[in-house]
Amino acid sequence: MNRRITIFVLSVCMLAAFGLAEAQAPQQAAPPSPPPPGAADKPTGDALAQEAENKPKEPEDKDKKKPKPLTGKFAAGFNFTSGNSSTRSFNLALSGQYDPRTKNLVKADAFYLRNSENGESTVDRTFAQLRDEYYFRPRWFVFGDAQYLRDRFKEIDYLFSPTAGVGVRLIKTDERELTADLGAGAIFEKDTDVDRTSSGAVRAGENFSWKISKSANLTEGAFALWKTSDFADAYYHFDMALGAEVAEHLELKVGLIDEYKRKPADPTVKRNDVAGIVQIELKL
Repeated sequence: MNRRITIFVLSVCMLAAFGLAEAQAPQQAAPPSPPPPGAADKPTGDALAQEAENKPKEPEDKDKKKPKPLTGKFAAGFNFTSGNSSTRSFNLALSGQYDPRTKNLVKADAFYLRNSENGESTVDRTFAQLRDEYYFRPRWFVFGDAQYLRDRFKEIDYLFSPTAGVGVRLIKTDERELTADLGAGAIFEKDTDVDRTSSGAVRAGENFSWKISKSANLTEGAFALWKTSDFADAYYHFDMALGAEVAEHLELKVGLIDEYKRKPADPTVKRNDVAGIVQIELKL
């Protein structure tokens, strides 16, 4: 009996020791379950992040520069002939624009033209304009405009006309823009050997620009001034120019300017003057 008890106790102790050793032994992890079909082809989140980081970045477009609020242009031209006749033609142009990309746009222009033939002047004209436009709607704007003209051979000592009115942008795309305006104001004119006159004025105008390509553009503008005291005494202006970029800041421009004074101070003076212009323009 004692022998059986001893064997039973020894058996229990051996089983207990074996169980304790089994519990302290490291357990083997269960084998991972196989991935679902197609999952092996999909990169993990870390792999995607690494791939995006290692992917070469696209170069920045150098042509997309932040537009400057203040821009300007200076142009000059000269041509001559010799032989049976000797002619000289000289012109200067200066323009500036302030566009802070808000609702306000300020523009200024000045132009001087002088021609001579056989040593005698045949054209001597100065023109200047200052204009402020305020867009109260995406397409509609109000404007204030001041124009100055001096034309020696039309016997205009000076013609000054401040006007104000409303305008509309008829076309606005990346390549083309067309605006038209109508306004009223006053006109002050002093002609050679004639007293100064003043009158109310009505003004109508339009401007068109077309970016034909990256290096070529076409501009056109026209306006008319009528005196309210005599609508037959009117002044008309038309200009058109084609420009081609020859360098980063240089442009070759060929243009036409037509000036028409309905009632010149001297009836023997020709009403219409047309000038062809060739210029090299520097973008400031």
